[in-house]
Amino acid sequence: MYVFTENDNALIIDPIVCDEAFSYLETLHIKNVLILLTHEHFDHTNGINSFKKLFNARLICQKNALLPKNQKFSNRPAILSLVLMDKGMDEEAKQCEEIFQPYTYDADVSFDEEFTTEWQSHKITMKSIQGHSPASCLIIIDEENYFTGDSLIPDTEVITKLPGGNKEIYYSATLPRLMEIPASATIFPGHGKPVKMNNLAFSGNRFVVIK
Repeated sequence: MYVFTENDNALIIDPIVCDEAFSYLETLHIKNVLILLTHEHFDHTNGINSFKKLFNARLICQKNALLPKNQKFSNRPAILSLVLMDKGMDEEAKQCEEIFQPYTYDADVSFDEEFTTEWQSHKITMKSIQGHSPASCLIIIDEENYFTGDSLIPDTEVITKLPGGNKEIYYSATLPRLMEIPASATIFPGHGKPVKMNNLAFSGNRFVVIK
């Protein structure tokens, strides 16, 4: 999750349940929150309803995140459970499913291919980049900050085998778009630390850190 604050407002990308974030925003007397999603998977959306309950929050996402069949799979810790079961941790996977109950959410704004808005005078552009998931999108702030979700994680090959993923679309459409990101831009991945685009190179089916 990424949290930004400015002029008593907050911008949150990929919200998760996090008491530290809730307390931080309350301490700053934040009232209005804009939520953006890089994609619809559980580990990037499970805090939506909590933020909407605690603050005057609006959500913008790619429209496929709202499809009932997509929410049925994504709005539960299915991915985490699959990882645990793959490691032979069936009991832990069962406990995970019991702790985190399925949920649904609605968006205030949804889009198909591209959407542009402003937040506190910052230009925000969201572009659909399918492949990892149907609702994956690239979030660009002020033309220099790129939030790539799980479509670009340094030193990690993109996962396209989950329900709704599409390897062909990723390599034919999304990868070329990612390769066009300016060298001077900062990449904020869905997991891991930010990195400059000119410190990345595409090699062996993944973006690798070269310096």
